Formats: sequence, structure tokens, C-alpha cells
Amino acid sequence: MPPRPVARPRGRILFSLLLLLLGVGVVPLVGTSWQLVSRSREILELDQKEMQLDKARSLSQQVAVYVGSLRSQVAAIARTLELEAGDRPFPERVAALRERGALSRYEDEMGGRFYSVTVVDTTGAGARAGQRLQEPALEQLLQESVLRALQGKSMASHPHFSTSLKEPLIVLSEPVRRGESEVVGAVAVVASLGQLWIMSRALDQGAQFDVYVVDGRGRVVAHSNPERAQEDLDVSQVEIVKQFLASQGRTGATVPFTIATAKGPAKMLGTYTSIPDTGWGVIVQVEEARAFYTAFQMRDQSFWLVALVAFLAVVLGTLFAREISRPIDELARGARRLAAGDYATRVSVKAANEVGVLADAFNQMGEEIQKAVEQIRQAAARNKELFMGSIRMLANAIDEKDPYTRGHSERVAFYSMLIARHLGMSPEDVERVHLSGIIHDVGKIGIEDKILRKPAALTDEEYEIMKEHPRKGEHILEAVPLLKQMAGAGLMHHENVDGSGYPDGLKGEQIPLLGRIVSVADAFDAMTTDRPYSKAMTFEAALARLRFLAGKKFDGNCVTAIEKAAEAGELTPAKALRASVAARRAAPAAAAGN
Repeated sequence: MPPRPVARPRGRILFSLLLLLLGVGVVPLVGTSWQLVSRSREILELDQKEMQLDKARSLSQQVAVYVGSLRSQVAAIARTLELEAGDRPFPERVAALRERGALSRYEDEMGGRFYSVTVVDTTGAGARAGQRLQEPALEQLLQESVLRALQGKSMASHPHFSTSLKEPLIVLSEPVRRGESEVVGAVAVVASLGQLWIMSRALDQGAQFDVYVVDGRGRVVAHSNPERAQEDLDVSQVEIVKQFLASQGRTGATVPFTIATAKGPAKMLGTYTSIPDTGWGVIVQVEEARAFYTAFQMRDQSFWLVALVAFLAVVLGTLFAREISRPIDELARGARRLAAGDYATRVSVKAANEVGVLADAFNQMGEEIQKAVEQIRQAAARNKELFMGSIRMLANAIDEKDPYTRGHSERVAFYSMLIARHLGMSPEDVERVHLSGIIHDVGKIGIEDKILRKPAALTDEEYEIMKEHPRKGEHILEAVPLLKQMAGAGLMHHENVDGSGYPDGLKGEQIPLLGRIVSVADAFDAMTTDRPYSKAMTFEAALARLRFLAGKKFDGNCVTAIEKAAEAGELTPAKALRASVAARRAAPAAAAGN
């Protein structure tokens, strides 16, 4: 038999070219894609946690404000009864309320928040207005709250889900006193928590999230899904609820956990945070698959893209190794720069094949990312401009009601800003102080024009009505919790450091710093502005008057700060006028620009 021919090695050049192509093109692409996917997953997870935490905190603040307002309203009823009772024995006052049905006015005044109002004296006799719900558990809570109030203690019960009303209720009580310590009766109210369901629903983002409120027992108080009211409200065995209950309200966190569903176990990402002064908590949860959908999609797309490039390298390596290796290397370098945050990166690859398509897609992706970043910057600038413009327009609307104080809000904001700077506050805090000065008199919108525009000194009755404007300002700012948190303390500018101010009679450090700053600025502008009943002082005389009242009416440090501003030449009538005019022109200019 003839000898068999020796097999010659085949494919070594192709193998080398493929290795070169894979090493220069595919491997960097894989690494860069993996880096992009991993980094995107990390960023997406951080954004998701921050979003959920923001939602939880937002709802927590809304619930705390709502429950706090209910408590304040019950306390106000108790204080009203104390004042109206006068020297009459309280049982007689209760009997009169029962005979006249006078308690119904409180039910009407609360805008449907109260289902019933009960007043009881120490003998157990009482008067009630509103619905009488035949629910033993609710009656037991009502009795307990009355007993607690007769012992001199305020009470807020745990939430009770009414089977007849199909909504959660809470029982609140407050003692009625004569003098400082003697308890003569109690006020108990059955209040609605149905508004919490509306608040929760507003944050579910098209049913993508489950947003719910739980009480200290782990029972649902409100849920973003209305159908949840028909199911078992006890969620104390859900893992994230267990963690919230174990934290005892000390902290909040975002954690992964698993729940059982009809389709089997589901991985979830949940956030919990406590609600101040209630022992309740807010839970925001979403399925991980939904939360990280973009990252999973990017991972799959990257996998198929890499697979396609590898396949083309194997099939066309022999013919196009040199042509393919160069553009892939360029793409890899561009991808690395893009991954490093250089969104202006573009690659210049001219090829009539898949690599050219990939390069175009890469450049388009870079353009879209750069465009999105710029749009975000512009949107943020517009939002801030609209926000400040709206605040200034609100201040202008207040000043337009009172022709004698036109420009007052802008000048107070200017003086407040000078005080804050000379107190050594940070630029961010100075901006908050400036904003607080602009909105400090927002409550005057709710004061009648005939009082605001009166060209003479106010009567005692009119002055009492005028003193309501800080409270009205608080109610107005409740519609914008973030604005109230940032600058709402300026509404306390009528509190005096010696406790003689209003509406709460706070003293010294009890008054927030923003309130003490705006108090000095407001008084300074009032003294240096012509009024119907008084002529304007000079700046020097006004500063002397402030110094005389330092430690009595005004905070000494704030008075020192405005004096420093005057010494530095920053506090002059001309500069105050320029600041006022510039601020009043800013709002219409902003509106015209948009």
C-alpha cells in the first residue's frame, strides 16, 4: 500500500487572525459592555432606592402633617370649650351643648374629617354630634380615649378599619381644663383616615409600586391599591414589615425581600420609613424584575451584540480580519471613554458592514445621552426659575393687596439675607432665609382688604384678626410641604424672644433662627417705611430702636448682624430700593422668558 500523505497543518493563519480580532475587537467590547451593564445596574439600583426612599419620606411627611392637623383641631376644640365655659360649671356647659346640638358646628368646620364629636364631663354626662357607628371595637376605643382624657392625658388610638364606612378611622381625645391643672371634662373625636388612601394612591406611579401605611401592629392603614381594603389587613408577617416593626421607628432602609404570590415566590425591593409621632410606617415596594428591567434588557442586548460580533469574526475573519480589527479597536476605545463619562465621545468608522452600523449606533447613543444630560440641566434650571418666579408673584400679590406696604416682602427678604450673611450662614442657608423673607406674610392673602387697607390704626378686634395671618400662612404652605420645610419657619416672625409675641408665645431659642431673622428684618422695614399712622424713621434711628429692643423683642445676634451690614455699607435706602425693584421685575421677566 502506498504511504499515506502527511496531513499539513491548516488554519494557523486564520486562527492567528481570529485570535487577533477577538483580542483587539471582541474582548474589549465584551469588557466594556460588561462594565457598562454593571455600572448601569449599580446606578439604576441607587436611583431606584433613592426614588423609593423619596416616595416613602414624602408620604411619611404628608401622613404626619395630616394626623398632626387632626390632633391640633381636637386640641383647638378643647381650648374653645375652656374659653366658652367661663366661670360656669362645666356640666352645665355640657348640658347646654347637648340641648342646643351645638357640637355639630365642629363637625361641619372640619370639612368632613370628623364623623363624630363627643364632650363628656367628669360625672360621665356628655353630648355627642355626628354619626353613631354600631361597632363595638370603635366604641371601646372611644370609651378608653375619654377615660384617658379625664385623667389629664391626650390620646390618639391605633387605627380602626370601619366595616360600615369601608375606611380607616382614628379616635383622638383631649382633656378640658379649668386653670392650669384641674380637668373638668374631655373631648373625643372619631376622625377619618380615608385621605391617607388618596395620598398613597398618588404615589404608586401607575400601579408600578405598592405604597402602603402600616400601624405599630403591622396592620394596613392605607394602600395604593383600593382593592386591598377587601383583603386581610394584617401584614405583620411580611418580611419588610417585620423589619420595620423590629426597628421601632429608629431608622429607615431599602432592602431586598421575598413574598409569596399565586405564581410562586417573588423577589422584591422594598423601602420602609417611620412616620413621626405616630409609631406608624410607610412601605414602598416593587418587584426586582420591574425595578431593574432596563439593566436586564441592556445585559441581554449586550450579550447578543457580542455574540453577533464573535460570529462575524469567525465567519469573515479570513477575508476581513484587517478591515474589522481596526474599527472594532476604535469602538472599544470609544466605549471605554463613554463608560468613563466622556459623553462627547464619537468614533469615526467608515465601513459598509455591521461594524459601521455598530459605530453609527454608538455615536447615536452618545448623542442621545449627551442630549438627555443637557435637557436635564435645562429642566432643572427652568424648574428653579419657575419656582422662584411663582414665589415672587405670590409675594407681589400679597403686597398688591396693601398699597401702603408695596415692596415690603422683597425688602424684608433683602434685609433678612444681609442678616444671614453677617451671621456667617452658608450660601444655601442664606438662600433659604431670602426665600423665607419673601413668603413671610403669605397668610395676609386670607385677611380682608378692609383691614389690610385701613388708613388708620387697627381696632383691638381688627388687630386680633390680623394676628391670624401666621396661622393662615401655615395652612397655605401645607400644600407645598417642601417649601414649608425650607422656609416656613419665617412665618414665626411675630414671636418675641421675651415670650410676648404671637401666635404661640415662644421664647428665645424656642423660636427658629429663620423666624428671629425675619422678625428683625420685618420690624426694620416697618420702621423705615411711611405708614398711614406713622412716618418713616431714618435707618440710623431704626437701628437704634432695634438695639434698644434687643433681648426683649428681638434676638441680640440678629440685631448685631444688621448693624454690621449697615457698617459695611450694605444696608442703605438705595440698595434696599434696588433689591425691591429688581425682585418685582424678576417674576414677569421669568414668565416672559418661558
